Amino acid sequence: MTYVSEILAQMTDVFKPQQKAILALLSALMCFSGRATMRNLSRYGAGSPKRLRRWASQEFGYLNFNLRLLDKHQVIINDPQPMVDKPKRLNQAILIDATFLRKSGGNTEGLGWFHNGSSRSTQKLEPGLEMTLIAAVNMDEHSAYALSAHQSLDQSALELACDQLSKQSDRLQEISKYVVADGYYARERFVSTTLENGFELVTLLRRDAALRYLYAGDYQGKGRPKRYAGRVDYEDLSSWELHRAVRDGFKIYSRIVNYPAWGRDLLIVIKVDGSGHRRILCSTDLTLSVTQVLELYELRFQIEFLFRDAKQHTGLGHAQTLDSHGQEHFANASLCAVNLLRLEARSIVLERGLAPRNMVTSVRSLKVRKYNQLVIKNFLSCLGLTQDQQIYLAVLDEVAQTGIRAA
Repeated sequence: MTYVSEILAQMTDVFKPQQKAILALLSALMCFSGRATMRNLSRYGAGSPKRLRRWASQEFGYLNFNLRLLDKHQVIINDPQPMVDKPKRLNQAILIDATFLRKSGGNTEGLGWFHNGSSRSTQKLEPGLEMTLIAAVNMDEHSAYALSAHQSLDQSALELACDQLSKQSDRLQEISKYVVADGYYARERFVSTTLENGFELVTLLRRDAALRYLYAGDYQGKGRPKRYAGRVDYEDLSSWELHRAVRDGFKIYSRIVNYPAWGRDLLIVIKVDGSGHRRILCSTDLTLSVTQVLELYELRFQIEFLFRDAKQHTGLGHAQTLDSHGQEHFANASLCAVNLLRLEARSIVLERGLAPRNMVTSVRSLKVRKYNQLVIKNFLSCLGLTQDQQIYLAVLDEVAQTGIRAA
């Protein structure tokens, strides 16, 4: 965790007491067992419950911290050079999505009925909280990392996403100009906000979206020039470009058409499986290739793995706070802990001379290793020994592997 201390020291708006508190919290989230409650985290060196609540009320720039962290490991590059001056190479993008957190308590700020995709209810609505996450994905390595999370209060997830993209556009533009979101965000307001802030959007349209062809004929010399040539019939795609051998088992069609609901032309990529079921992907950047559009949207699912790992292993949704600020603080800390564990696994893979794209990571095993290291450290401390004594170094790593499963 030395590099974490170095990054915190570089953040001039974070003073030493807060640096120590954040470092202790992240260290505890990476090795605790059970639930990430205040009392339980205090058993793993995070400080007393009172201290945890006190620092949860203080501002901390998780976006700034995560950008510095990812840039230091050269996994997500931050380049202040304007996007228009960069070479045409697509290797990282911005992801955005919302997740549901179960929460009870009548005094919890922001408590309401939100969509829960894993709910057995037919309407998929449950009482709880909703967090919107902005993440970055490395397309070469097929891995995503959290940047910042924000709670839905008096706004919908769509409105919150628009606000955050507008507020953080300068920093996010340093990563990529491409924003990838699922079909929920395929709304005119979100598209307009994305484009107004200098981004391009890749998303999913309804399978019956009302598209219309662009007119390609000659001007007849009377009246206003004709712009459109009728509505798209999905049962007849003979005039579309067919891309063979792009995805096994699928037929891929592409064409630039107009979408009246958004009032703009889009690059449409239709993916049809063997049973005839289609998915309609779209890009506001008409210069992208079909392969790039497919890869961008397919990598969108990496943000779901962030939610999964944070909920299962680093305590996302366990925070015992009533106010929104505290909820956001612990949600960001949980997702940041996932980043740190993934980066540690990536470093191990690189040390072995393997490609990060092919790595299989077990967050549970990484946590077990961290827990064993904590126990060993405490054991040696109680004996009055230090970890740097050569006689112990040879066995420390082997002992720390106890209980680790193969990924």
